[in-house]
Amino acid sequence: MAALAWLRRLVVSVGIGTTSYALMLGIMILSVVYDRELEPVITSAFNLGRRIVSAFDELASGSHWGQVAINHLRERVNMTHVVLSIPAIIVATIVVGIPFNRLLGGTRTALQRIAIALVSIPATVVLAVVLFTFNALVPAVYAELLRFADWIWQASLDALSAAGDSVPGARKLTNAARQGFSGHHYVIMALCSMLASFLVNAIFVSISSSRSKPSGRLPRTP
Repeated sequence: MAALAWLRRLVVSVGIGTTSYALMLGIMILSVVYDRELEPVITSAFNLGRRIVSAFDELASGSHWGQVAINHLRERVNMTHVVLSIPAIIVATIVVGIPFNRLLGGTRTALQRIAIALVSIPATVVLAVVLFTFNALVPAVYAELLRFADWIWQASLDALSAAGDSVPGARKLTNAARQGFSGHHYVIMALCSMLASFLVNAIFVSISSSRSKPSGRLPRTP
């Protein structure tokens, strides 16, 4: 039963991560096809990304390793892509996470399923920021993660290219990718949404299970 419960949580997490990445691909296609119409949205995401980095810069002031991590975040992470991925994660967590938890029986109440979804969204962002900032401390591990993300990104482009004109804007996105456009940060955000959902789900179930267990203490006699 315990193994089945972990399998349920894994299925829910994979469903959220896969759906969020599919939505991110849609966002990428829209941003390439309707670049002029969506320019205000892209600009707002860019400005919000800069404000996030500036806020972390203030928090890390006075810390050497904190500044190293923030500089890495500023120079190597496309915060515009990170910000644009958040709506996809929100939609996937609510539309997929809540129904999957209900269908697979991973939680007891609707309120608990909603709470898991609401906590998973900021947990994903926090996990991603921690990963992006502190990768400066473990560059070899992060390099392997980037290779894996690039592999998924290239596989996605191959699938879109094979789809041809059946997916509007697919050819334009693949052409933009050949000119240097990279979406590996979208892949990493989808992986973070998967991991955050799994961890939050496991924590909620663990807390609810510990509360439901009897204390084991004998009642006091007067």
